[in-house]
Amino acid sequence: MERTVLKKRSGVHGLAGIVAAAAFAVALASATPGQTPAAPQPPAVAPLADLKVPAGFTVSVFASDLAGARLMTVSPDGVLLVARRRTNEVVALPDRDKDGTSEPRVLLTGLPNAHSLAFKDGYLYIATTPAVMRVRWANGGPVGEPEKFADLPSSTPAVHVSRTLAFGKDGRLYVSIGSSCNVCVEDDPRRTTIQVFNADGSNPQPYARGMHNAVGFDWDPQTGRMWANDTGQDGLGDDVPPDEINLIEAGKHYGFPFFIGRNQLNRVPELTGDHLIVRADTAVPPVLELPAHVTGIDLRFYTGTQFPAQYRNALFLALHGSSTIPVKVGYKVVRVVMKEGLPVGIEDFVTGWLKDGVVSGRPAGLATGPDGALYVSDDNKGFIYRIAYGEIKK
Repeated sequence: MERTVLKKRSGVHGLAGIVAAAAFAVALASATPGQTPAAPQPPAVAPLADLKVPAGFTVSVFASDLAGARLMTVSPDGVLLVARRRTNEVVALPDRDKDGTSEPRVLLTGLPNAHSLAFKDGYLYIATTPAVMRVRWANGGPVGEPEKFADLPSSTPAVHVSRTLAFGKDGRLYVSIGSSCNVCVEDDPRRTTIQVFNADGSNPQPYARGMHNAVGFDWDPQTGRMWANDTGQDGLGDDVPPDEINLIEAGKHYGFPFFIGRNQLNRVPELTGDHLIVRADTAVPPVLELPAHVTGIDLRFYTGTQFPAQYRNALFLALHGSSTIPVKVGYKVVRVVMKEGLPVGIEDFVTGWLKDGVVSGRPAGLATGPDGALYVSDDNKGFIYRIAYGEIKK
């Protein structure tokens, strides 16, 4: 199915009044007799004046009204697509009139916790909580209804319901699956892993284990190495444990839930009586420790040519921000500084979603667009931002 989402302009967004009026009409119609309808929520306003990027870069709003927007991909036709987890949808973001603002179209619905997308061999693949789904793609859109391609863990309740997928250079499908809990030994061995499937969906097996929630992963286009970010558990304090960036290699165990950080024993009551299935001298520590609770979501290498040379093949990470500790950290996009092919630190690339303790956005997805810009989804306020270089601000 397909439907069009009303397009908004920059500034106060030209359709804001129409949207608010429509929302009030719906509220009025649904109110019981004699009851005052709830006031409609005002449309979100992008904090463009607060967002800071390096010299020479610009940031603009490419799409609006997409609360729950998570990971993105580019179609074979050169159109940006986003998985909208909150509404279980896949949305296309074409910019037909080339004015720098998209005209969103809902392509698919009914996909539980739709989180990430990938194209391969004429199909669009969608990672949902219970399964990897796919639908044939032709003439710029889906053909028919999505079909199940592979089952995934869907136990409830579960702390982590997002699934991330991507196809490797070997043609196989990789899917990351986070823990069902804050910290525990999982009953389902597929959790806290990155699973790998043959191209036809057969022979699922763990490629790497022991990650709390490796939401974002990608391959270095220069070295072919696979990198993933990993979130840390809650409940140990504001500064512990560190979030991580890991070098992912076949058959390796990255320590969770038995170890945190650089293989310090995880002394929590939930693990009392459980036997270690990995030792500290065999668990793989992170290549780079990140501040605790910054909550990395998407991790992507920039593959365009629009950015300056020093940003070509750069690794970016969207820090969704803390939600379980009093001190707010994260809420920005960082560039992972690489030296001789290994991450050695991070530097700010887009900041400003956290100002004076107030959160105005939570970056989630990253994608290199067909125009060479870097696109950033904000699943909190529902914006898709476009980061470009050398363009004059409008």
